[in-house]
Amino acid sequence: MITSEFKLIESIRKKVNLLQNGSENIFGIGDDCAVYRISDDRYGLFSTDISVENVHFNLDYTSLSDAGYRSMAANVSDIYAMGGKPVLALVSIGIPPQYTEQMIDELYDGILTCALKHGTFIAGGDTSKSDKLVVNISIYGETCRPVYRKGAEAGDRIYVTGNTGLSKLGLEILNKNACRDNFPKSVEKHLRPDPRIDLISPIVNEYHPTAMIDISDGLLIDLGHICEMSHCGFEIYIDNVPADDELEGFCAEKKIAASDYTLYSGEEYELIFTAKKDIKDNEHIRYIGNVTASGYILIKGDSQITIEPAGYDHFR
Repeated sequence: MITSEFKLIESIRKKVNLLQNGSENIFGIGDDCAVYRISDDRYGLFSTDISVENVHFNLDYTSLSDAGYRSMAANVSDIYAMGGKPVLALVSIGIPPQYTEQMIDELYDGILTCALKHGTFIAGGDTSKSDKLVVNISIYGETCRPVYRKGAEAGDRIYVTGNTGLSKLGLEILNKNACRDNFPKSVEKHLRPDPRIDLISPIVNEYHPTAMIDISDGLLIDLGHICEMSHCGFEIYIDNVPADDELEGFCAEKKIAASDYTLYSGEEYELIFTAKKDIKDNEHIRYIGNVTASGYILIKGDSQITIEPAGYDHFR
């Protein structure tokens, strides 16, 4: 029985690398995108992401347009996580037999809205009959300098864009059928997460990240992927991790820690990156900790706790 998505990926990576010859121009399994070196200053980025009904979205409270939007957003975010710009995408859909053309048109409204916002051309795809709705998107982007998960070094500073936690709260509100109007930002963040198109240029060109990843499974577990690939550790100052006022108000009323959301919320599509630079001039980027030689530590006031990074895992 499969017990961990990440152990499964590592097993596949080892098998694939064992049976095929490596290439100095291809960087394969183990990052947000596969990378193909076209020339010294041009790299192709390839990624694919699957969204399955009742796993990645629930149509009881997710419109078909929202399901399409968030499926495309997951792919676009992978390109940004490598420091690139999306170029084109291929969309394949598994369609239940009761679906109509009008329903697929609504799904594509969401896919196209996200794609157009991020400059991505829908270039083709495939369709098939399916027991449930499945949206699989493959995306291609380019960059002059890819930013990998590996590359972080002890002493680097750790940064996060925006704030985290709203997507997890939004999912809870929707699942509990609570009043959506009381939590508009949380619901919107879950149904239509927006990759950080506004911050890619300054991050790559001004701050020169040593490593980067997007938050798809949770801040701690995704930062853990950077550390695993870079052979290092981290120390995170919990109070530095930004939370939206809507989340803080909810947590204060429920008497629970906002960090239960900010550290573990998936499908945020904010960016975590490491850099040598001390960034103080961008209100949308927050310093949250440091890269260390080893170990994973959370710090709050004078207290420290050693942890194992945790977050969303499909098979747990």
